[in-house]
Parts: sequence; structure tokens; C-alpha cells
Amino acid sequence: MKKISILLLLTTIISCNIIRQETKIEISSLDVAKHYYNFITKEDLYKNLSVLASDEYEGRETTTKGQKMAAEYIKNHFKNLNISPGNKGEYFQSFNVNVTDFTRVTFVLNKDTLSIIDDFYMIGGTKDTSLSNKKIIDVNYGIQESNYNDYSNIDVTNKIVILKQGVPEDIKVDFSWNNWRKKVKTAMKNGAIAVITVKKDYKKSVSILSDYLLNPEMKMHYDAKIQNKLIPNICISKDFYKNNFKSSNNFASISIDIKYKAPSENVLGYIEGSEKKEELLVISAHYDHLGFDNGQVCNGADDDGSGTVALMSIAKAFQKAKDNGQGPKRSILFLSVSGEEKGLWGSKYYTDNPVYPLKNTIADLNIDMVGRKDSLHDDYNYIYVIGSDKISNDLHIINETVNKNHFGFFLDYTYNDENDPNHFYYRSDHYNFAKNGIPVIFYFSGVHEDYHKPTDDVDKINFDKLEKLSRYIYLTAWELVNRDEKIKNKK
Repeated sequence: MKKISILLLLTTIISCNIIRQETKIEISSLDVAKHYYNFITKEDLYKNLSVLASDEYEGRETTTKGQKMAAEYIKNHFKNLNISPGNKGEYFQSFNVNVTDFTRVTFVLNKDTLSIIDDFYMIGGTKDTSLSNKKIIDVNYGIQESNYNDYSNIDVTNKIVILKQGVPEDIKVDFSWNNWRKKVKTAMKNGAIAVITVKKDYKKSVSILSDYLLNPEMKMHYDAKIQNKLIPNICISKDFYKNNFKSSNNFASISIDIKYKAPSENVLGYIEGSEKKEELLVISAHYDHLGFDNGQVCNGADDDGSGTVALMSIAKAFQKAKDNGQGPKRSILFLSVSGEEKGLWGSKYYTDNPVYPLKNTIADLNIDMVGRKDSLHDDYNYIYVIGSDKISNDLHIINETVNKNHFGFFLDYTYNDENDPNHFYYRSDHYNFAKNGIPVIFYFSGVHEDYHKPTDDVDKINFDKLEKLSRYIYLTAWELVNRDEKIKNKK
């Protein structure tokens, strides 16, 4: 494949564009491109990141208030610049998430409302239900075998059973009775409607499970496995059992509303091409982050606030060009996705439900964690380039040539290696495009000591690097959308 002279190509393409459109800007083609990348400034990047990565946005976790606030902020950025909505007249592309939240359990014992974690917790794949003032029957260990039967002569139909964890020490029973699911299923077969399990070491169980119990678990709606065939399993401590079950006349009410659907949103801005508008370049970044960690906000300034504000500034530069009659030949979709931290959900939803045909999508330039440096580099003048040569040689050559001629970053291909143990190629939103045969570049600065921690804050971002890199991605995108022939995939 022949190397491409970006300077010559830009001169030819944009000079022709100027003549055809009779624009007011009478400067050389490269100067046209650079004129508009001057709208990408570290001041703008700082302004937007200071908002998105502020405590007010509560870490932008998918489906939460902070994520919704961030979506609105990005939407308003596009709207105020007159960037068109990218989803059939809408800026948002919504998708549902299945949420399981174990804090939405109410347990009332003998008219006393108990506290989750302090008094009890619930575990297991139960369906939502409501039980009112049901009798509690003690079934010892809840074991039922031919030679040992805790249910013998006991009717537990439509009742709650209470049982001990584990197996009795003085009676030989099958080891499988240590499995709580087996005990719950046995209680169900005998007609019970809920189980209360007295744990051997309640504190240890809570220390292991507390993060899981106190933080909602999310799955994409079509990826969620329905595991709601069991009856509720409420866990308590031995001390709680001794203090509250002194008589055999106990009743409980249990309300479970732990499963629900919650919406999340991708934000889509769109600039229509002037000549080859059916062909589309996607520029992507995820704007979600982790929310809270032990009560502290994880602001995600680098992950991926940095990529998000880069996308926003690149969009601004392209729209300014379009406003002055220098819009791109091909269309551009600015795809700001949520759910990346949960499993690349937003980009998966888009590629499964594309607004624009994937067959017409020429490439995805994905920007994720680009405002810092890692411990492997002495200065900021580098960027990891991942995936650029895997599907299209053209894309790889264009990206290298733009950098060589105009920016001088050290392009580090360490993580582009097929044997990279970190597997970064599969860990950001570009991958959902790549697996559909679309050429991609993943721009990445590497992992640092504040990765996924509350300390990933704005004051640690290098805005000189972020400005330079955003201009680099912009000029690469300019080349991709304005060249005469679209890039080709490997055969």
C-alpha cells in the first residue's frame, strides 16, 4: 500500500471543495483544517471536564442521576453548537438495564422492622414478592433424607421456615446439604414460601458480600439470565436468632422489590456530509464512570472524562467548519456512550441497533483515558494506538502520517500486540465496531495509580497533552471524511 502525503491530499481535497462551494475562506487547504482545530482549546477542555468530573455529577454511574446529568450536559453542548441530533431527531438513544438491588427488601419480624446488614440480608435469585404476617416454623437444619428428615410430621405449607446453616455434627448426612440452594429448594418442595437461614458466621458473610448487597447489580436487558425460581432466603446471625426466637410463636412479613428496569442513554450528535453523506465516520467516547466507592465520589476525570471532552471539542471544530461552508464530505457521528464500565453496553446497543447502517460506517475513532501518563513513560508526548492496523492498512497509514507530519507524538503499539496480557483491544467501545468488521483506532494513555479510584480528579489531567491529542484525532478524522476515496479494509 502506497504511503499517503496528508499535506498534498488535504491541499487537493479542500482546495477543490473551496472552489466548488465558493466559500469565503481563501486560504490553503491545510490552513483550513488547522484554522478549525484552533477551536479545540485547553480552556474549553478544562471547562467541560470541570463540570462532568465534578462531585455534583456523582461519578456518572450508568442509570443514576449523575449519568443523566452528564447526558443532558453533552446534549446541550451539541444543541448549543447547532450540531444535529443523531437519532432520528433525538439526541438520546435509550436502552434498558436490568437492575437487581438487594437493599429493596423489607423484613418485619413480630411487628419490628429490621435493618439490612445490621440485622439481616437477603441473597439468591428470588422473584419479587410480598408476604404478610406469615407463621415461622423451625425445621432445625432443613435436611430431608431417607435416614434423617427435619420435615417429618411438620406442615410448612404457606409458611416461612427457619433453619441452621450447615449439617449436624452428630448425624451422618450427605455433604451436599452444606449448599444453601439445596436447602431452599427442599423447603420449596415441602410448600414453604420463604426461608430464614441462621448463619454460622454472619459477620464474615457480610464482610464478603456487603459490596454486592449494597450496590445494585446491572445487566443489559437481553443479557440478563432470569434466576428467579427460588423463594426468598433471609440470612440472620446466631445472636439475632437467640435474642428474637425465644418462643415458637413468630410471624414475619417480607416485601421484595429488588428487580427493575432502568433506562440509560447514549448521546448522539451528527454532522451530515456534503457529498458522500451516506458514508459515516464514528468518533466515540464513554461518559459514564463508577459512581461511588465506599461513599467517595469516583469522578473519572481521565476515565473517561478526558475522552468525552475531547469528543465534544472535536465536534465543535467540525461544526464551526460546517457553519462556514467547510463541512465534511462524509458524515460524522459523535457517539458518547454510557454503560462502558459495566461491559461496553452503550456501544454494544448502538452496533446491535445502528441508527446508520454499519456497512456504511468507514471507521470508529475511540477515545478513552487520554489525559494522563502512565509509569512506563517519562513524559506526556506519547499515545498508545490500538487496533489501527487490524482491519485496514489505510487507516493505520493515515493515522501515522498525520502524526508524523503535524504532531510528533511517540505512537506506542505495545498494547496492539495480539499477545498483550491486558487485552485492551477488547476493553473499550471500539471493539463493538471492530467485531462488526469496521476499522478502529483506540487512543489510550495507559493505566495510572488513580485508575478506578476516587482520586481520578481534574487537577491531575495534563491539558496541554489533551489539547494536542484532540487536535491530532480531529486532523485524522478530517482526512478520513474529506479524502476522495474512503479507506479500504484488508482483503
